[in-house]
Amino acid sequence: MRASRSLFLGTILICLAGVRSPLSAQTYQSRIEHPIVQYKMSATLDTATKTIKGHYILTWWNHTDDTIPDLYFHLYLNAFKNLDSTFMRQDPIARKHDSLTDWLTIPGKDKWGWEQIDKIQIVNGADLTPLITYAHPDDNNADDRTVAHIQLPQAVPPKGTIELSVDFTSKLPRVFARSGYDGDYYLVAQWFPKIGVYEGPGERGRTTGGWNCHQYHRYTEYYADYGTYDVDLTVPSRFVVGATGYERSATKNPNGTTTYNFYQQDVHDFVWTADPDYIKITRTFDWGKEVRGDEVTKWGGILGLPAAEMALRNVSVNLLLLPNHRNVEERYFRAIFNGLKYYGLWYGAYPYDTLTVVDPPRGSYTSGMEYPTFFVAGTYFWPGKHEFDPEGVTIHEFGHQFWYGLVGNNEFEEPWLDEGFVTYSTAKVLQTAYGNPCSYEHVLGIPIQAFTWLQVPLPKFPFDGVGSVPVGPFFSCVKLPELTSGRGVYLQHATDDDLVRNGWQYRTRMSYVVNSYQRPGLDLDTLERYLGRDVMARVMRTYQQQWRFHHPNTQDFINVVNQVSGQNMDWFFQQFFYNSDLADYTVSSIWNEPRYGKTGIYDEGGKKVYYSRRSAVKAYDKSKQKQYRSTVTVRRLGGAEAPVDVDIWFDNGKIAHERWDGKYRWTRFTFTGTSQIVSAEVDPSRKLLVDANYTNNSRTVKAASTFAVKWYIRWLFWIENLFFGAGFFS
Repeated sequence: MRASRSLFLGTILICLAGVRSPLSAQTYQSRIEHPIVQYKMSATLDTATKTIKGHYILTWWNHTDDTIPDLYFHLYLNAFKNLDSTFMRQDPIARKHDSLTDWLTIPGKDKWGWEQIDKIQIVNGADLTPLITYAHPDDNNADDRTVAHIQLPQAVPPKGTIELSVDFTSKLPRVFARSGYDGDYYLVAQWFPKIGVYEGPGERGRTTGGWNCHQYHRYTEYYADYGTYDVDLTVPSRFVVGATGYERSATKNPNGTTTYNFYQQDVHDFVWTADPDYIKITRTFDWGKEVRGDEVTKWGGILGLPAAEMALRNVSVNLLLLPNHRNVEERYFRAIFNGLKYYGLWYGAYPYDTLTVVDPPRGSYTSGMEYPTFFVAGTYFWPGKHEFDPEGVTIHEFGHQFWYGLVGNNEFEEPWLDEGFVTYSTAKVLQTAYGNPCSYEHVLGIPIQAFTWLQVPLPKFPFDGVGSVPVGPFFSCVKLPELTSGRGVYLQHATDDDLVRNGWQYRTRMSYVVNSYQRPGLDLDTLERYLGRDVMARVMRTYQQQWRFHHPNTQDFINVVNQVSGQNMDWFFQQFFYNSDLADYTVSSIWNEPRYGKTGIYDEGGKKVYYSRRSAVKAYDKSKQKQYRSTVTVRRLGGAEAPVDVDIWFDNGKIAHERWDGKYRWTRFTFTGTSQIVSAEVDPSRKLLVDANYTNNSRTVKAASTFAVKWYIRWLFWIENLFFGAGFFS
């Protein structure tokens, strides 16, 4: 019955959405009334010199009311020109331990990359080439050449346009940090002179208009305006090519090359790849088959949206797969389709007709990177059956299509708005589609289901298993903890920096990683636990839809949270986004004392009457219904403040549910009655995922005797596995 109903609803929704099947490659309709950038570009790859000769006509629109006297361009590849670039100078301590050390040991000059504007002029106007200078707005590094500045002979008026003709040469570096070549593998990213973003007054909190065009920093990513890319790429015909947008044509040339034309509207970048070894596999995400009708009904109800607004789109998916990874082809597509399905249901349909996914050579330092309608995933020859490889990186990088591609965050200044949202969303998709993964140890490339057993959360008494896994078998699946946790690495770097900070100003690489990925993932999950799942779902949907094809900042997200939830959640963001204090709440003491009755001297009937302690105790001992005064003290040990729940258990089985605003350093709850307190716990439902120490959240009147038993069981668990493993190899 359910299958029939689902099929019926799916058919109805396809009709409502007007989705075509099979997919026409040119059904996309622009969502932007007036694109800010329009590139008409041609480029030729020289595989002998690893260079690209290119030309484009750029039409740039001044969307503001400002008169703009100059232009700024990114020349990203100059980060790889020499060791004096800002990119190469930053974080020398981390550089000793990362892949750049290996990259620098590669001999010869071919590993270096650079980018230059050969000629730039106004179409039918002045030659601007002599006016090029280099800007270094972030660090005053006069040797950095990643930002070019041109003072115009005539300003661009409000709502006016300028048309530029640009010739450029780009030398690709030996593949490193998201771009370059490795043998016959090419990932051509950030490869052309790209105009910066001019922000008008009021945009992203600006009081006055100005250019936003940062240098290329070691850990920051990108920021650009939306527009149209119409690009001709000429490469040797033996190469298989993929790129942003959809392929409109492929023309074989007499000289053994092929010219491909790719086209896409409403994107803020263009990237491409080429490799003769790629196997190109194309499948259609048919949303009528992938999404059940009851799923549409469920999420439409949660989001408060009619069925027509829940409709998705069919998408042509191109997978560029390496020959030795054919065994993971199905897993790749299933992960891609799960991303299209769940992101679409939750945040709105993926709007483009195409999506290209690249399976890169292992060790190329380009796996796990995103660009509009295009991303690089990554896996290896023998992933474990129940581990998330390639699922994890695939769904993560797909998520950037929404939180970087459709919502155009400034990744230089607020990287968390991209990576943090993707971390939060990826965990939800993986949990929904797959559940928790198994833990694997890889021995000589062979995946073995295993886990460091002392890290396994202990099962409850009588310790009969971990989830559905019986205690003991080392070669059985042990499910990993919650995917959004990330608590361990977060706690190691929690006080390094505030979360909201320019990406290049974090103290270390790990602080950048924690504050861009793990911490905001935890914070968003914590926010969901405060708001509730359904409210958070509406927050995320509203934010995604409201800011598609625009450039929001953190305050814009806060405004959506407050608007949709109907609550003022400014306190939450002040504590956990604009602050680096730790949250740590503890039950510090529990005290029960008998209420003996009158003890001492009391005024009664005009006389002073004395009641002895002994008589009070004696009367109390004889009483059938003893009274107690009980107190629980809860303390805030960390600097961060947040409201917390406190559950208090009594010996008669009843529970008192209390709430504390968490602002002062401590509070005390007092109870009188016939029952004593036996235990108490602060934040019992674990809303506050960023609490630094869960072990002090609860307290019992009598110390639990199970602590030694738990460690005994763990060691027994370990020894049993040791013998089991020995027997396995015998």
